[in-house]
Amino acid sequence: MPVFPEISFTLGWRSRTDIQTIEAILNEIKQIPWAVNPKIWFGINLLTKNIDVRPGEMRMIKEKDINLESGYILISRPKEGLKDFGKYAYLDENDIYLIRSMPTGMPFMYFFRHQKGQSGIKAGDQFGPKYFKVWWDKACKGLGVQGVGLYGGTKHTVATALGQLLTPKEKKRGGTGSRTNKAFDRYF
Repeated sequence: MPVFPEISFTLGWRSRTDIQTIEAILNEIKQIPWAVNPKIWFGINLLTKNIDVRPGEMRMIKEKDINLESGYILISRPKEGLKDFGKYAYLDENDIYLIRSMPTGMPFMYFFRHQKGQSGIKAGDQFGPKYFKVWWDKACKGLGVQGVGLYGGTKHTVATALGQLLTPKEKKRGGTGSRTNKAFDRYF
């Protein structure tokens, strides 16, 4: 058996904030890009309410994945979990109302797409991999919030806040999407 060097590694923690700051960031995001594209705010807002959905998964949603009658969005290709079955983002009445007020595209079109063309981007192009993060960062800068990224500010902050209200069993059932108990325990 070969001799392997000992590697010391400490798993880092994502920076997070509190629920009041998330609400302020969401309000700032709604003010900044609403005229550009209301789907920017809508996608980030959905991330705070569906903490098992990752930003990259959110931007992959297609029009056909949205079921307004049942109030859910199918995430057909999740990064983790039951990849063959997908997972769901749930919609409340306000989400459904907002989606119905937006122009509908063809079933194969990405839901999170640009409304207008600009700097090499055509109207109808899918949001880029960091598009939600760009707007999150602009809102944080406008509010003076430092060091809180999109993922830590949505999933980690909300999961931690839930940990103060729910038991570990309730919280895990509530949808952090953690694959292992160790990963879950980091949030709790």
